[in-house]
Amino acid sequence: MKLLRIALLLALVLLARAEEEDKKEEASVEKETVAEDTKSKRGIYDFGDYHGHHEEHHEHHHYPVHEEKTLTIVKKVPVPVPITKHVHVPVEKHIPVPYKVKVPKPYPVVKHVPYTVKEVVKVPVHIPAPYPVEKKVHYPVHVPVDHPVPVKVYVPQPYPVEKKVHYPVKVPVPAPYPVEKKVHYPVKVHVHVDKPYPVEKVVKYPVHVHVDRPVPVKVPKPVPYHVEKPVPVPVIKKIPVPVHVKVERPVPVHVDKPVPYHVKVPVPAPYPVVKEIPIPVEKHVPYPVKVPVEHPRPVHIEKHVPEYHEKHIPYKVPEFHHVHHKIEHEHHEHEHEHHHEEEHHDFGGHEEHHDFGGDSHEY
Repeated sequence: MKLLRIALLLALVLLARAEEEDKKEEASVEKETVAEDTKSKRGIYDFGDYHGHHEEHHEHHHYPVHEEKTLTIVKKVPVPVPITKHVHVPVEKHIPVPYKVKVPKPYPVVKHVPYTVKEVVKVPVHIPAPYPVEKKVHYPVHVPVDHPVPVKVYVPQPYPVEKKVHYPVKVPVPAPYPVEKKVHYPVKVHVHVDKPYPVEKVVKYPVHVHVDRPVPVKVPKPVPYHVEKPVPVPVIKKIPVPVHVKVERPVPVHVDKPVPYHVKVPVPAPYPVVKEIPIPVEKHVPYPVKVPVEHPRPVHIEKHVPEYHEKHIPYKVPEFHHVHHKIEHEHHEHEHEHHHEEEHHDFGGHEEHHDFGGDSHEY
């Protein structure tokens, strides 16, 4: 596109130069023809006028000497000049027009999250009908014994009875004896962290949207708007300059000079001295620790989009008063000047229509 624009500009410049040269050549040819006509006519008139005037004023004097004059008329032979005519061809230029697409703000964002769904598939199983059902019923069974044998158990008479008697047993205990108490303390688990660890900081920056061919839009401005323009104003800045005043006889002035005097201040001995000892304080700096997750699940985060509202500012429409008298007066002056110019042109032109020489110079 840049090459096309440069080529068009060069063509326009060449056309303008060619037209100017053609106009200059035509003007020079017209001036030469007019000068020859006037010279030839002046020679004829001068000869006749000289003869008549001489006869009128010198009737009673000697006769004039007859002089012959030769009139040479040089005519130019027309030569065909090649004229290049530039025919303008319309070139279609595609100008993209911005088309606004209405987008609701805030617009909904739908995100599809895939998840597993168990689907029950029913498989047909052949069951015979009617089918046998077995049910177990428990009932007592009596087993007959032919000859029961008596069994005699020996029991001592009297039989011994054992009784446990509790008695105190002295256990040697050391005094003082150690008492074990479990004290829970934090155990540091070493976690490998990259140091310096990366810190993500969100920095907002303006995004410039590049437009290839912006279309100029003319905005009408019916209301005059006052634009303040800063005007440089000279500011006089007073700078204090030390001025030395000369005194012929200075008078000595006595100035009191203070002498340092030691004042005893009672100090208690011994006095308490407070000494600040800095204690190192551990400051916990939070840093991100990446914990590996086996199955990460997407989490929907709502992002708030700013809404844009148009705000209409009312303004007062100014009233314009037209002055009719001044416009009519200017109109009359303009017509008078135009009429005067037309009369001036009528007196100065129309030299091509008068043929005093008898030969036409039209080609």
